[in-house]
Amino acid sequence: MGLTGGIACGKSRVLRRLGDRGFQTLDLDAVAREVTASGTPALAEIAALFGTRVVGPDGSLDRAALAGLVFADPAARARLNAIVHPRVRAAEARWAGTFAGRPDAVLVTDAALLVEAGVHLRFDRLVVVQCDAGQQMSRLRARDGLDERAARARIEAQMPLAEKRAFAHLEVDASGSVQDTDRAADALAAELAALAGTRRDLPAVAVGALLGGVVHGPGNGPRGLAPASLLAAAAEAGGLELEGLGRRLTPPAARPWYETAEEADPGAAAANLAVALAAWALCRGAADAPFLAGVAGSIARLTHTNAAARADACVLALVAQEVALAAGAPGDVEARAQRVERLATRFGGAPPSGGLAPVWAAVSARPRDPDGARAECARRGGDPALAGALAGLGAPVEGSRRAGALQASLAAIRSGSS
Repeated sequence: MGLTGGIACGKSRVLRRLGDRGFQTLDLDAVAREVTASGTPALAEIAALFGTRVVGPDGSLDRAALAGLVFADPAARARLNAIVHPRVRAAEARWAGTFAGRPDAVLVTDAALLVEAGVHLRFDRLVVVQCDAGQQMSRLRARDGLDERAARARIEAQMPLAEKRAFAHLEVDASGSVQDTDRAADALAAELAALAGTRRDLPAVAVGALLGGVVHGPGNGPRGLAPASLLAAAAEAGGLELEGLGRRLTPPAARPWYETAEEADPGAAAANLAVALAAWALCRGAADAPFLAGVAGSIARLTHTNAAARADACVLALVAQEVALAAGAPGDVEARAQRVERLATRFGGAPPSGGLAPVWAAVSARPRDPDGARAECARRGGDPALAGALAGLGAPVEGSRRAGALQASLAAIRSGSS
């Protein structure tokens, strides 16, 4: 689980409470302090970049001086993050690896910038801790001894809480008393423990079905991010990290990942990546509709400002997962889409556009027949490639030049997640 939220909103209190309830917890801010301690390579790189003014007389990092330089300068903050974040992630991975033999363990990673850094898709659930804006300001000023201007600069250096909450599977409102926050954290702990108890192994047939969907689906994707290249990037990086994917766009992202959709026309539907995302999510672990919806919504935000288009990507990914788990038997595709619409709306940011109706009809008319479904969808005025993807779930892939590379990517993803 990833635990995040705004600065001074109560994350640390929630983290301690979850630890008291038997969960394994890690504070990435504490890890960052360790990797930048006196004598570390990271501190040497920071001093070389920002000068000796950020190093105290005792040779330790002067965090107040560094904060004064980077909080108001996004470019400087990005350079600092490039030094610190990879080391922090490596330390987190080592920590998580110590629990590999404990399938019942619930691991909680706390960091303020999980969403801003684009690493929140590493977690089965993302929890956002939030509080009233006035409380956030007063808590921050009291905690850190800041004037209003300095406190506001730190708050504004993060993604607005309202925007961050759009990525959350679960939320904790820490606006009330400490006792209220503890009760909310206890309820969260119970929900997460129940979720951990329901995890199950993925049927191998589902992965094979999704391979057919990717092979028979769109070959292109928004801003040059094709399904095959998305899966190859996930296999190479050991996951889907949005800043890295942003660098693979055409043109490459020049802004934070959550702002790159404003830079250029996507050129292709966000839904073109939906079946590939369902394949990645299933290879990563158990079937999990809320997780997949969050993944599809986040990836779509990388390239699309249109919330209905993002919801289309979510609903197609969720339907593809259901069909794959049914060994490629589509059943009533439109009914499947209706069942997942609320979840797609939650993570897309608006209801689906309705533009996938010809896809549902075509696949219902020509199940497991990618060519026939494409022709039927074109006749109905829909996107033939998306119909081919959904009808291709479970369809043969022998002879396809794309199948070998896709199989290799999916095998690498499964191996890295086992």
